[in-house]
Amino acid sequence: MTETSRKRTVGVTAGSAFDLSVEKEVFDGLDVTLRPVDIETTDDLIRDLADVDAVIDRLLAAPYTAEVIDALDQCEVIARCGIGVDGIDTERAAARGMYVVNVPVYCQDEVSEHTIMLLLALERNLSTYDSAMHDGVWAQDVTTKQIHRLRGQTLGLVGFGTIAQLVAEKAHAFGMDIIATDPYIDDAEMSQAGVRKATFEEVLDVADAVSLHAPLIEETRGKMDAAAFERMQDTAYLINVARGGLVVEDDLVDALHADEIAGAGLDVFETEPSSQGDAFPQFESPLRDLDSVILTPHVAWFSREANEERRRTAARDVRRVLDGSTPENPVNEPQ
Repeated sequence: MTETSRKRTVGVTAGSAFDLSVEKEVFDGLDVTLRPVDIETTDDLIRDLADVDAVIDRLLAAPYTAEVIDALDQCEVIARCGIGVDGIDTERAAARGMYVVNVPVYCQDEVSEHTIMLLLALERNLSTYDSAMHDGVWAQDVTTKQIHRLRGQTLGLVGFGTIAQLVAEKAHAFGMDIIATDPYIDDAEMSQAGVRKATFEEVLDVADAVSLHAPLIEETRGKMDAAAFERMQDTAYLINVARGGLVVEDDLVDALHADEIAGAGLDVFETEPSSQGDAFPQFESPLRDLDSVILTPHVAWFSREANEERRRTAARDVRRVLDGSTPENPVNEPQ
């Protein structure tokens, strides 16, 4: 029996959250056993996946550290069903001859829509009105000075990749002025999108809402800290649908308590509980106690279409590797 024709085992995480219908369709005709598992810790990864030939990680509940990579000693590929791979030691995987692949395109529409949803909810005081109505209170407060029309306001984007560009497109429809900071995008490209290039400091100084769309790398980790919040206008909002590590959450809480900014809409957090298993986990954070914050549980990426697309794309790359071919979306170069 050849190496490519022997029976393989593919570990598939988030076994309780999703079925295997997409993966079964992709691997049809290939002698593969799909092993659904629920993961919460690196110990779970080592225990449940040590003998697999490939991994499809559907919710990245625990990091793939060097220790985990070393334990997966016959694994040929780890497929991340998402964009970011900061939770996977890609260099260690490459050194072990293991591909890491991701899904770079699948939820741009969803995340940009979620960004605008958070912006509108903050600007229109949605959570306060909704909570009061559900409590039976007709809280028709038309004296507040906190609500302003979007037309003429300035939206500041930190990062100007595909998602940020879609956010700009949508925000233009509301009549907003857009500025953005991104060291990898030049003035001409931003200008073509109707966006003015600015420094990070200028975005903080003048934007009525600051929306984060940068990757989590060493240069961006903790970028939104106490100094950044101090620069923002006290009427401005922060929106983060990118990576929790971009924001120093303790500094954000302090800034909100001190009224240095008006509020925040957050979909991602520095520490997130595992969503795998039969029950929804508890979310512990001082942000829960702040009425000026709208929180969603890292679901900006989600729609039925996006979920199926990311799973199918990741599984296809795993099949390519198991077939002895090169994957379409590698993020490392196995040695």
